[in-house]
Amino acid sequence: MRRLKSGVAAMAGVAVAALLTTGAFAADANLTMVIYGTTGNPFWSKVVAGAEEAAKALGADVTIQFANDDPVQQSQLVEAALARGTTGIGLALNVDDAYDNVVKTARAQGVPVIAFNVDDSAGAAGNARQAFIGQDFREAGYLIGKAVAAEAGLKSGDKTVCPVEHPGAVYAVQRHEGVERAMKEVGATCEIIGTGGISLEDTLTKLTQYLVGHPDTKAVIGLGGMPTEMAPKAVQDARMSIPNGGFDLSEVIIQNVIDGKTLATVDQQPFYQGYMTVTQLYYAGKYGLTPASINTGAALVDKASAPIVLQLAKTVR
Repeated sequence: MRRLKSGVAAMAGVAVAALLTTGAFAADANLTMVIYGTTGNPFWSKVVAGAEEAAKALGADVTIQFANDDPVQQSQLVEAALARGTTGIGLALNVDDAYDNVVKTARAQGVPVIAFNVDDSAGAAGNARQAFIGQDFREAGYLIGKAVAAEAGLKSGDKTVCPVEHPGAVYAVQRHEGVERAMKEVGATCEIIGTGGISLEDTLTKLTQYLVGHPDTKAVIGLGGMPTEMAPKAVQDARMSIPNGGFDLSEVIIQNVIDGKTLATVDQQPFYQGYMTVTQLYYAGKYGLTPASINTGAALVDKASAPIVLQLAKTVR
């Protein structure tokens, strides 16, 4: 859990009009962000960096907690935040229907809710959240799928693998749909496998074991940051020579791209996911502004563009 102290006025969402008329303001902005994963995944440090920078700039108080890949724990963390009087909630809707009730409860209490990083697969129709800040997963999957298919020279009947931390999560399902769309165009397929979000070492072991057992694999397309980071080493350890690409940025991933070990990666700009979530929750409370959805992008980072982002890979990229 991380906190930044505040001293700036904020209010609960639905009651804002009445409060503005009377001039009554809450003592401070007490915002909450719940990350469904674990602290062992380096991707989340960029989300946290964005949230903390926004909170510092606004003078807000933001509590950031990790649910350790447990939907029940994530719901409980949101319930606890409501009980202590939070004025805004950001959470990832990584499992459809798991958070519907707690989000409805928050909205009924006038607390603004923004989904970040992962949305309900049905969007606003599937959950009462007010906005989603994150990537268009299907389009991003298609983008990297096309790039890897061309590099590998994939043809009809070829098999590739799509390792991902959590195969049932919305981001994994939708990115895989995008990759499969690209594979279908050339007659290839991409099998999705789970590597978990425990650690990079565990991810490497699982992916290497898969490749050893499936020597006919023509390419690796990591659907998350951890398998993307470990893909070149797994290919090497399996004594194979096949291209790989994937998602997200870390210092290792970018260096792999620069060194030609990874073809390309897709940046979803997690810094923005943290920064924009805190900013919009703050102003939803302060001025009653309705949160707006933001597509944080699907920029393909290849060997030509990788050096530009390398120096920030440890912090915000």
